[in-house]
Amino acid sequence: TDQPGAITVAFHSHAADGMLNEVTLWLMAIACMELLLMGTLTLCTQTNSALTTTVVGVLKGTLAVALGFVLLGGVGPTTATNIVGITFNCLGGVWYAFAKYREGKSNSGKGPNSA
Repeated sequence: TDQPGAITVAFHSHAADGMLNEVTLWLMAIACMELLLMGTLTLCTQTNSALTTTVVGVLKGTLAVALGFVLLGGVGPTTATNIVGITFNCLGGVWYAFAKYREGKSNSGKGPNSA
């Protein structure tokens, strides 16, 4: 017999009650995107070095800030102050990633008995 799975039953019961609305669809889309993001991050970490993963993370953050600024709006008029602030934010992320990389590189050269 074709017994529907628990997810199918839950999905159809919510649809029957009229609870399948825009919020539910958005939550499902966000969950799928998060699954994709975590999968690609795990694959990147397994395939590449920690430095590559860090650089990709910084680039992702920079892209997210830029796209949020352009697509979400609500910032008001685009002024030089907004652009300078976003630039400092992105440069700060790059600087932090570089500093953590250098710190990890300098600590990796020390032996277990070093102080």
